[in-house]
Amino acid sequence: MTAGELQVLGRAHALFAGDVGNPAVEARAIPADGIGEQRTGAMAVAHREAASAWRADLDRARETDAEMIRILAEAHRDHGDARHRTGAVLAAARADAATVAYNPIAARELLRRRALRLRAQHAHVLAARHRAGRRRSELRALRYRLRSRRKPGRGRRAEVAVRAALSRLGRPYVWGATGPDRFDCSGLVQWAYARAGVPLHRTTYQQINDGVPIARSQVRPGDLVFPHAGHVQMAIGDNLVVEAPQPGATVQISRMGENVAIRRPG
Repeated sequence: MTAGELQVLGRAHALFAGDVGNPAVEARAIPADGIGEQRTGAMAVAHREAASAWRADLDRARETDAEMIRILAEAHRDHGDARHRTGAVLAAARADAATVAYNPIAARELLRRRALRLRAQHAHVLAARHRAGRRRSELRALRYRLRSRRKPGRGRRAEVAVRAALSRLGRPYVWGATGPDRFDCSGLVQWAYARAGVPLHRTTYQQINDGVPIARSQVRPGDLVFPHAGHVQMAIGDNLVVEAPQPGATVQISRMGENVAIRRPG
């Protein structure tokens, strides 16, 4: 056991030190029945319509609150799990610190355990980073849904396609896959637009001719974004795209590149 190993393992564990606390968001309460005073005649009709719209807004707000609570709770659990796992590795290293190798076989066993601990700690940090990225993508998707509610009329089919693509966050990339649970890049956008009743060609090299070309300054959610001829993404707003990037990755939200070609499906 060396001080260097304890230092490396300790730094990894320190990434998750402390208690982040429980999520403090609470879902909004919705009145059980009736909103405000009762009215008659034309005023009653207008009142009921306004009350119905208000209730629908509150229902959507409650759904948003519940989704955010879920994401934050899972992030909290992820943090605690990573702290527990990295702490266990560090504790094992400290327990091994006093072990003395009296022969070559014992020395080799100590080296083997050190290597296993370092690999395990590295794997725990990478897994935590992956989970954090997924939670961040889920929060971005939630923000997009909020924005789309506030800005209606920007193309119903494109909105449906974007929502469909975002519903696949975290699904694995598999070359040649077209959904519903595995995708390559062109398979994802084809599947998403099919949910909106818009047929797209199968491959990226064909999709780059679908629709009409759009200047980058005019990009809208739902537009197809091509960073190069062999890859396609879908714009979701705020200079972000949803994509199935490459083997070993999952469907995720990424930043839109600068030098891209953009097409708007019909």
